[in-house]
Amino acid sequence: RSPAASPLTRGVPRHARPRMKDFVALGRRAAEKRQRAREAARAARLKAAKAARKVARKKFTGKLSVTREGLKAIDRKYTDAKAWADRREKEQAPPGGWPKPPKHWPPGVRVDIGRPVWWLPPGWGQGVKTTCATKLLCFISPEGKRYYHKHVVEQVSGIRFKNPPPRGKQPQSLEWVLARARMVIAQGHTFQRKAPKFVADEKLFKNLSKHEQGFIPPAKSLYFAVVSARRATDERGVRNITTVEAQLRAAGVRPMWYVDKPSLAAYKALGLNAKVGGKLVPARNMALNDAAKLKKACVQISDDIMSWTYYKGDMDGTRDIVMGNHAARAADRLRVSPVAAARFLVAKMRAAAAGGRNRGPKIAGVFPLSNTGQAFSREGTSTEHFILGDFFVADPCPVRFDPKFTLKEDYDYTCAHLARFGSVLRCNRMFIAAIHETNNGGAVSERDSSGDREREMIKQLQAKWPGVFWTNPRRGDTQVIMSWKRRKVAC
Repeated sequence: RSPAASPLTRGVPRHARPRMKDFVALGRRAAEKRQRAREAARAARLKAAKAARKVARKKFTGKLSVTREGLKAIDRKYTDAKAWADRREKEQAPPGGWPKPPKHWPPGVRVDIGRPVWWLPPGWGQGVKTTCATKLLCFISPEGKRYYHKHVVEQVSGIRFKNPPPRGKQPQSLEWVLARARMVIAQGHTFQRKAPKFVADEKLFKNLSKHEQGFIPPAKSLYFAVVSARRATDERGVRNITTVEAQLRAAGVRPMWYVDKPSLAAYKALGLNAKVGGKLVPARNMALNDAAKLKKACVQISDDIMSWTYYKGDMDGTRDIVMGNHAARAADRLRVSPVAAARFLVAKMRAAAAGGRNRGPKIAGVFPLSNTGQAFSREGTSTEHFILGDFFVADPCPVRFDPKFTLKEDYDYTCAHLARFGSVLRCNRMFIAAIHETNNGGAVSERDSSGDREREMIKQLQAKWPGVFWTNPRRGDTQVIMSWKRRKVAC
């Protein structure tokens, strides 16, 4: 369909519509990028097939060999070279060294710190052979005998193992998760014991204008607050907590966790800096107040954000979703740290507010959805749109969250900033990957299955900000659309 025939361009002046050559150029770049990806994938497949043929031609003797480090390895056939290398990768010891094995364990075995198998009988232990190059898993009986297979353990113990229970309800599952979380948080790693990896901050900051680059703040001038509740005793919640904490620590920051009073001890037991913040809105306001006392910008983060990504694309506000999808596919993606993302937003926000005489944005955020095509059909930054509460930065100012809103509080907070300062700043090229509405604890606990609480909050929004909000016909009556331009001001 041509730009002139697109429904999204109706009512748009002809000079502002995207030209056909723009579609062609963008489509060509996207096609070239896909072709390069196909060629790279084909080369990888050929390389893997060549390695597999080489393995197939090799004569495997099955004999035992000893490495230079004194580890034993058996010459066995394999087809997955990466898995073969991963099994032989040297495992890093946890803080304080490997746990000491029980006295009845045989020599050459250390305690396994991985997830315990669900079927292991009481009194048995799970270990790893230290004399094997492949980190071979083994099971130690109460008599100190060593076994390697489930069916053998069944025969020795006389217990028939049934179907496995659901994940998260396995014996000792939560206990192991909490111990693992304490270990990886002390190391500054993710739950998989890996250090988070990001692109260099300078690569992200190159996307700022020269004027904006003059406002990049140092990380120590920002106050990082994570708002959380009732998730330090849930397996999925603990995994998410370690992911957020690891990404912040990898960027040189230790945040303050604002949690509910009953969960404070559980959060501190994980090794986190935590304090009682109460429910969601009081915790948000407490974080803003603490940052203001330190004269720092407040960076508020949800406890279930997996990643921050910046899309570097060519088009800017194409007003056409088809072309926006092409632009998003052709864009370069930068996986950035949360600290770099916060500094980036603060630089844009302060540059936009420079010289405004108490006007201009005091809050900045990211695109609230994961629809990159929709984001690219808008301008790079917008000044009157919704700021998502999952990740935002706010300079010290008198605006606070309204305690009346237990849900939809970020919509009200955005409108309060628009009414006070005339604008906000949202970067429509910055995205977060978060677990929304399905994660136990947090704001999810405030929702009810019928949606009555959310509908009540929507009514309060519509009463407080007439004309700004109406229900989203495509997503049900518990979701809203916001348009500040439609605000009705009483005469």
